[in-house]
Amino acid sequence: MRTSFLILSLIIAILAVIFALSNPGYVTLRFGPYQTEQSTALVVLVSFALGVLVGILATIPGRIKRARELRQLRKQLSSAGSETSSSSGLGSMTENPYG
Repeated sequence: MRTSFLILSLIIAILAVIFALSNPGYVTLRFGPYQTEQSTALVVLVSFALGVLVGILATIPGRIKRARELRQLRKQLSSAGSETSSSSGLGSMTENPYG
């Protein structure tokens, strides 16, 4: 799944670059009182990069939450495992029978 996602991402990035380079004209950008004229290729590539960055930033809270939950579940599992092994007498089973 991860490999197919990376391949799809690479294909989309290549298509964005091809599209940008196929449009060599200039475009006027206006933002409030500011105005500038830039290459269409540059505008498309910067917009694409900003979109990727915003997408990555949008996933960070979910990743942090999942990492925290995973850490908590591992802690619970290790504490439950240590309680089970100490109460059931598994400690004697793990000793070397030949020694």
